[in-house]
Amino acid sequence: MIDRYPNPWNFDNKNKNLESVNGYHKVVYSELNEIGMGGPIGGMCFIELNKNRRIKIHDWCGGPPTWETNGELLAIPIWKKKFWKGTIQQIGIVNLKTEELKIFSKTFSVLDLRSFDKTFVYGYDSPSHKTKTLVFDTTKEKVEKIIKI
Repeated sequence: MIDRYPNPWNFDNKNKNLESVNGYHKVVYSELNEIGMGGPIGGMCFIELNKNRRIKIHDWCGGPPTWETNGELLAIPIWKKKFWKGTIQQIGIVNLKTEELKIFSKTFSVLDLRSFDKTFVYGYDSPSHKTKTLVFDTTKEKVEKIIKI
């Protein structure tokens, strides 16, 4: 599973998947570092809009993200430290029309997002150990918070 590029351990700003389907927007990471020794990577994340404006999504995002088929929504793993659980991930959905980041409550170990079609995000959780297939319906999951970006 993790031999495929890009994956949570190996992605960078040169990857074509970071560009929206319509070609108007691009995800850009900054200060990528391993979460722990030999672990997946994360860092600050931005969206470039029409190459003339850059907005910050979040201070600690994982990757790779995946664009919804219309190019206006982006699903991205968000890293978070939780007191009893340690470092976990949550799914964030960036809406470019409203310029909001919606972070869902459900937690994951390591997300490897592969596609985003309408309201469904597909991929894997824990792609290197006890892999679980992910089918995440954004209309049925609890939202933790919505942040204006």
